[in-house]
Amino acid sequence: MPNKYMPKKKISKKPNIKKQVPSSLKLRRAGKKLETKITKLLDKAKVKYKTFSHKVVFTAHDVGATTKKKLSEIAKVVLVKADKDFVLIVLPAGKYVDFSGIKKALKAKKVRMASEKDITKYLKTKVGLLHPFGSEYNLQTLLDKGMSRAKKMIASAGTYTDSVEIALKDFEKLVKPIKGAFAKSKK
Repeated sequence: MPNKYMPKKKISKKPNIKKQVPSSLKLRRAGKKLETKITKLLDKAKVKYKTFSHKVVFTAHDVGATTKKKLSEIAKVVLVKADKDFVLIVLPAGKYVDFSGIKKALKAKKVRMASEKDITKYLKTKVGLLHPFGSEYNLQTLLDKGMSRAKKMIASAGTYTDSVEIALKDFEKLVKPIKGAFAKSKK
């Protein structure tokens, strides 16, 4: 008996599938400087940084796997809703968000992970492109103490194929985050 979900037409062995690259990703010519909101912000603040390209990634953990960098230096950026306000949490890529630490630091009654819809609606960005510069979103930024132990931080440069490396002391001067225990180890 044929399955009602199976197509009636015979499918060719070699489907005509084109590799689609999102229009938000513009390829750079060799030697051309990357220009994103993040690099413009860092240039304006006269902060030293390095950018580097890698394969398309959607998570901080994938950045580590692709670039062979330490997870303790790679910033995982998470949008959280604390009571009625959104807050950015910056923690090492190998850790999980600790909601009790956030509640305590912000004196909030209710803290939850923001939805993908919240990210696209309120921050006007795509999921996977959150960067740690909360001031650009007009949001308070919380920096986990585990991240602040590293001397440098690697974060999204605003594309799925580029990251930016910045000295942590420069990030702290620029963003002025609240520091504390906002992450916990994987169980």
